[in-house]
Amino acid sequence: MSILTRSQSYKTRAINALARVLGGCVQCGEYGVASDFSPRLCQPCSVGVKGRFGQQQRCQTCAAPLETVDMKCLDCLIDPPLVTRTLAFSDYSHTAQHLILNYKFHHHLSNAPLLADALSAVLRQQHIVPDIVITVPQHDSMTRARGFIPLTHVINCMDWRRLYPHVTPRIDHAASIRLHHQHLQVGASAAERHRQVRGAFAITQDLTGLHVLLIDDVYTTGATLNELARMCLAAGAKEVSNLVIARARLVK
Repeated sequence: MSILTRSQSYKTRAINALARVLGGCVQCGEYGVASDFSPRLCQPCSVGVKGRFGQQQRCQTCAAPLETVDMKCLDCLIDPPLVTRTLAFSDYSHTAQHLILNYKFHHHLSNAPLLADALSAVLRQQHIVPDIVITVPQHDSMTRARGFIPLTHVINCMDWRRLYPHVTPRIDHAASIRLHHQHLQVGASAAERHRQVRGAFAITQDLTGLHVLLIDDVYTTGATLNELARMCLAAGAKEVSNLVIARARLVK
């Protein structure tokens, strides 16, 4: 059961709306000029968000930073992921890393609307049109430990009707479930991550002919998203895209 009650959810949305008028930074607490993508982060703090979408050349399929104008990195050319594209708001470093870690592990719930604004900024620039949005599911044991489901709250803070005024995709938090969560993936190698997530997910919906947008907070090796994409394709999805808040450095 989420610790975020309906009244708390409304309160968070109201505070975020007020922030658009008054300003106020969740990182430093100062009031002043807001960043160009969210009223919840001031412009000086936004400088610490590295590799912003549109400012960093990235691999089309895994969002790894590139130093060339190529569309894909060498790893994706050799062993292509199952997804069509991966969109990342920023690098997983500096300010973005602090915001995500504080939100997930220290219950800084006021960061959720800011992270939602980051994802929305990507979708406004790269206007893909999914049929259904699925977040990477959290195992029940993690929900009991944390007291809430971080991705669900972030997605609920996004204004999907404004992003897609004509055909709004279906947001389905129950379309996938996590069957096991053997280990925290922090510090694991790429090979270990792939082993840990094998058979970890199940799809509960018929996805025949649908373009699925998978959303996660951080893309490191792609093991989690690729495994979930595999299950979506097995359930009939015609295409799978990824959207993440941040792209970590590659783990060997």
